[in-house]
Amino acid sequence: MSKAKKNRYKTTSFYVTISMGFILFLLLIFGMAILRLDKIYGDQKEKIEVDVFFRENAKMAKMQQIEKEINLDHRVNSTTYIPKEKAVEFMIEGMGEEFLDEFLGGNPLYNSINLTLKKEYAQLDSVQLFEQNILEKYEDYVSEISYSKAQFQTINDTFYNGLWYALGLSSILLTIAIILINNTIRLAIFSKRFLIRTMQFVGAKHSFIKKPFLLNSIMQGITSALLAIILYILLSLALENYNSIIGELVFNAENIYSNFVIFGIIIAIGILVSFGSTYFSMNKYLKLSQDKLYKQ
Repeated sequence: MSKAKKNRYKTTSFYVTISMGFILFLLLIFGMAILRLDKIYGDQKEKIEVDVFFRENAKMAKMQQIEKEINLDHRVNSTTYIPKEKAVEFMIEGMGEEFLDEFLGGNPLYNSINLTLKKEYAQLDSVQLFEQNILEKYEDYVSEISYSKAQFQTINDTFYNGLWYALGLSSILLTIAIILINNTIRLAIFSKRFLIRTMQFVGAKHSFIKKPFLLNSIMQGITSALLAIILYILLSLALENYNSIIGELVFNAENIYSNFVIFGIIIAIGILVSFGSTYFSMNKYLKLSQDKLYKQ
């Protein structure tokens, strides 16, 4: 093979690697967004508050005991005891003391526990079951449990809608990526079709002919994935000071596990797509007739 052909093949391989790298980079960003979507919405769900109101006759010791027991519940994320004196201060800040005295005639509030649930249980059916359990267990001391049903329902609907949209778009992107990578690799092997035919003429076995191409495809897949990962880390360094949803996607200590998970997936995709495209393209050109060889 002439030096010019070798250089042309190296140039083609270089472009294949770069093209795959940028496509895998886009997949990496989208994959990270899907993985982080659960945490982003989970954090929001754990901020939704539930109020447990005590009866007027509940003693302080009993209320403290109930708070400790509720705090130990596997569904509960955090609890805060709020005496009615403190609760009325919040009402005065919002409505004014005159409104409280004139229309409500003093302090109408009760001692309560303000709590949040873990994200796994921050959904309407789980909250309703939690409410039922607490009211049955402490019926002599707890009068009411208050929370916004609409808030729980809305945030879960938003999460699942967002998840389906993200999965749909990522599936489309993955399909486009596979098609583009496959076509690019086929073009690269197309430039070597005469070398493949020459090796067949001298009696080389198919496995011998395919081996260097397949090994090169694995290296291309790994190199492209590493290029995508490097670009992602560089982007993270540029966006590390953003305190927003974008900041949730960057590479840092807080999301290092999800980063390494998606890194592994991207490397696997790079290898599988590159290897698969090369394998099927090689089979095609190895079985190609002499007449069709010049028509491709």
